[in-house]
Amino acid sequence: MPGRKAFRKLFAAALTAVCAVLVINAYPSRPSGAEISPSSLTRDGFAVLEIELPDYTESEIERDVWKPAVYSLSWDGKKLSGESARIKGRGNYTWGQSKRPYTIKCDRKTDWFGFGAARDWVLLANVTDQTHMRNLVALTFAAEFGFTFTPECRPAHVFINGSYNGLYLITEKVEIDRERLAIDELGGDMLFELDNNYGWSEPDNFVSDFGNLFVAKDPSREKLNSEKGKTVSFSKAFSDARKKINAFEKASAEGFASYSEYIDVDSLVDWYIFNEIMKNDDTLFNSSIYLYNDYGGLLHMGPVWDYDLAMGGIDRNDGKNLDPEGFMFLEDYWGRPNWMKNILTDDTFLAMVSERWTNLRAKGLFEEILSFTELMRGRLKEAAQTDHDLWGGNGVFVRSETYDLAVDHLKDFLTKRIGWLDSQWNGSGVTAAPATASPVTAAPTATAPVTDGGYASPSPQRTGPASPEGTDGTGAVISSTDGGNDYTVLNYVLLFTGVAAGTFLVIMIVFAAMRAVAVKRGRDAGGTDK
Repeated sequence: MPGRKAFRKLFAAALTAVCAVLVINAYPSRPSGAEISPSSLTRDGFAVLEIELPDYTESEIERDVWKPAVYSLSWDGKKLSGESARIKGRGNYTWGQSKRPYTIKCDRKTDWFGFGAARDWVLLANVTDQTHMRNLVALTFAAEFGFTFTPECRPAHVFINGSYNGLYLITEKVEIDRERLAIDELGGDMLFELDNNYGWSEPDNFVSDFGNLFVAKDPSREKLNSEKGKTVSFSKAFSDARKKINAFEKASAEGFASYSEYIDVDSLVDWYIFNEIMKNDDTLFNSSIYLYNDYGGLLHMGPVWDYDLAMGGIDRNDGKNLDPEGFMFLEDYWGRPNWMKNILTDDTFLAMVSERWTNLRAKGLFEEILSFTELMRGRLKEAAQTDHDLWGGNGVFVRSETYDLAVDHLKDFLTKRIGWLDSQWNGSGVTAAPATASPVTAAPTATAPVTDGGYASPSPQRTGPASPEGTDGTGAVISSTDGGNDYTVLNYVLLFTGVAAGTFLVIMIVFAAMRAVAVKRGRDAGGTDK
């Protein structure tokens, strides 16, 4: 029998192997992006954002502390170079993922992509969405609804300290600004977020009488109180909005004549229809529900935000999130304080929904957005695969074997969802055929030039995403293959190594127990341990 030292070495080796496998599987190592250069990505139609962090690394970026940075941004033959800014992290769940989202605050107002000069820009990592498309599709779609403001957005390659950090979606920030949500903050207008998940940590929040947690997002107390031209203090604006929100939520159960005194119902109709189409888990009175108060007028729903889990992007609540049928606000699977359940008993509101739906349907908006989704498949596929090679798809809730299958799932959900809602709202009482979009026979590649300034340029004035040319007219989904690496081989190797190491460890433990028994018996018989 081997001696004690030999056994200890074997045991330590087995334990180390098991721990190593567990660590590797729990925290996959990030492949280096150093071999990817900005110059290799400047011709594929994407923007390229290069961020330099003076004297610190990406891992030292904090979520709640602004740190200095310098950036350069290239797009469509234009370039901003050596611009000073600050950077911090953002998000809640997504901030805890390996690929993290950020906010850039420029030292001066700067126009990115022709969206309008502003200081704050958001870098969405889209870690939960294998298609990298849900936020892009949602914001492009929302722009057609005519909300007072919908953030414009564009996919971009992002480099940090010279190393490729992946594919991001750069968007405008949801904020009060002349180029964004252009309301009168000096006159008491205020933007709020209903955030029952995370709002407790925010300053200037309140719980409504109905039970929802609202957070004043813009302007901040410090910002408004420091403005010389204000006519309403922060405390007065906040108090007025709080009273109006409480009155609206209470009136939601009292019929149209009552609740319409407090809210712009047209914005509520659009917000409701949009979020039923998206079937967005967060919007079911969890978080990311924005509304603003016109100090001398009504509450308005919007802007819309945060759709990376929408459109079948997460499997929760006994599969209801994946089911393209059923009214989300009536299913109410979270049990949050839900005033939409009250409003949906009102015949006047339901008639407005049906009329608005018919109007949107007549514009061809639903077919348009499905065509846009197909168009984006071709443009995003290569970049999404590069991002996957870098990060391994960590954080994705609903995973498909290939990128094309992931897009097929998204498109199938939208097609069936629109078809089901049409059967409920088109006024005919007959189940309508689902909206379909003719797929492109040769999808544009990621290297296709983009001359219109971006992949999505939503604004109330735009006419919608262009339908792709070259269709077969059948409406059938054209299948395609994806040569993407899902790290299947590596996973099997790690699994085999883990099982082998675990088995060896068990054998060592049994061996140790047997040896201990043998030693004890030897001692009892007067022997010695060698």
